[in-house]
Amino acid sequence: MTTTTLEVRTPAGTVPVTVVRKRVKNLNLRIHRDGTVSLSIPTRTPLAVAQDFLNRRAGWIAAHIERVHTRAAERTHAGATADGLVPLWGRLQHAPGGAEEIEALYRREVARALPSAIARGEARVGVHAAGWQIRRMTSRWGSCTPARRSIRINSALAAYPPECLDYVVIHELTHLLEPSHNARFHALLDRFCPRNREIARILKRPAATVASNLLG
Repeated sequence: MTTTTLEVRTPAGTVPVTVVRKRVKNLNLRIHRDGTVSLSIPTRTPLAVAQDFLNRRAGWIAAHIERVHTRAAERTHAGATADGLVPLWGRLQHAPGGAEEIEALYRREVARALPSAIARGEARVGVHAAGWQIRRMTSRWGSCTPARRSIRINSALAAYPPECLDYVVIHELTHLLEPSHNARFHALLDRFCPRNREIARILKRPAATVASNLLG
C-alpha cells in the first residue's frame, strides 16, 4: 500500500487529498470526522485518473466538508460563556464584545504567539515551512500543503492552553516529512511531541470546559 497527496479545487478552496493505492476494485472517496479527505484507488490506477475523479466531485467534497465544519463548530463552543467570560490561552477572562470581536482577539493573540511557536517547532522537527497563515477554521486546527510547504493555523487555538498551539505547529511541520497520517507520521509525531495524544484529546473538548477545569 502506497500513499501520495493530490489537491482538488473546490468552491470552498483548495483541499489536500490523501490517495492510497490498495487492493480495491473501485475508487472510494471519504470525508473523515476531522475534515480530512482520503481516496482509495486500485493499485494500477494512474494518478491522472484519480485527479479527474476528484475534480468531478469537487462540489460534493466542499458540501460534505462544510457539514463537518458545522458539526465541529457546534462541538467547539470557543466563544463567550453565558456569564460573558471568554476562554483565552486556557483561562476564562472578561473580554467584552460579540463574536467578531472575540475572533479578532483570537487572531491577534495567535499572530503574537505564533512566531515563537514556529521557532520551537522548526528547531524540533528540523524542517522549515515556506509560509504560514492564520485562518478561522471550523473542522481542523491546522492544515498543510506539502507541495507548497505552506501551513495554515486556526485562530481559535488562542482559546486553548499554549501547548495546544505548539502541538498543532509540530503536527503540521511533521506533514512536510510525511504528508499522510500513516504509521511513519505518527512515529515521527511521537518523537517530536511525546504528549501529542493527550493534547489532541484536549482539543476535542469545548474550550470553555477546558478553561473551567484549569481554573477549578
